Amino acid sequence: LIPSMTLAEYVISQYTGVQGENSIYYHNSSLENGAGDNSYRYAGASDSVNNYICLGSDATTCPDANLFRIIGVFGDKTKVIRAKSVGDQKWNTSKANAWSSSSLNTYLNGEYLTNLGTLADKIATTTWKVGGGSSTYLYDVPTTAYQYEVGSSASTTTVDKKIGLMYVSDYYYSASPSAWTLVGYNESDATKDYRAAKTITWLYLGSAEWTISRNSDNSNHAFFVNNTCYVYNYTVTFSFAVRPSFNLESSTTYVSGSGSMSDPVRIN
Repeated sequence: LIPSMTLAEYVISQYTGVQGENSIYYHNSSLENGAGDNSYRYAGASDSVNNYICLGSDATTCPDANLFRIIGVFGDKTKVIRAKSVGDQKWNTSKANAWSSSSLNTYLNGEYLTNLGTLADKIATTTWKVGGGSSTYLYDVPTTAYQYEVGSSASTTTVDKKIGLMYVSDYYYSASPSAWTLVGYNESDATKDYRAAKTITWLYLGSAEWTISRNSDNSNHAFFVNNTCYVYNYTVTFSFAVRPSFNLESSTTYVSGSGSMSDPVRIN
């Protein structure tokens, strides 16, 4: 018998030692403009990144509800995001941007989680950093955004839940490295912000989409990805696309699949 490989080990095995091969980047201290957190992240144009994974279904063609994409490996856990939106929703139904009490957090870790059935058992409870940051930092280049959102300069505000959303920095680092010197938003020059990375960012959905991060300077606002690809912040009572994101337990094993949309990774 071939010894089973964990899902995290499988993803890491796709990194050949050459940055960008198989669309994998190892964010060690020597990766220029990277996160420096020793994560393994997929990056590049959507059509060329084979990071699809089918969760909770054995159907030959993975249903939309079960099709996810792998953001990367963080520690021993694999972080995924739903390939398509569950629909437009308000970040919060009241004008307050505390994630812990938001209606979106309640939905994701209530109704949505329940509907996942036995898949819920494979989802790790994660300590999400939900303090967000100011637009000064989260509109900045990815390294700065990362540090203030989830890195060494991040707020200590956290919530322990199974389901969340992508971080702004997850979005930034889903682009090819040529984009990592861009800022999230530049009011006067679109060539200097993520609008210039629209075709090389696999996490870009093509419609406005919420992130988990609040604007710490404005109690009513959270950050989202605009439908033209830049990052901005807006009132939490507005409805944007929602793609649940979570970490799979480290014990999750890889079974098969190349990661293409037609041959997604399957797990056990």
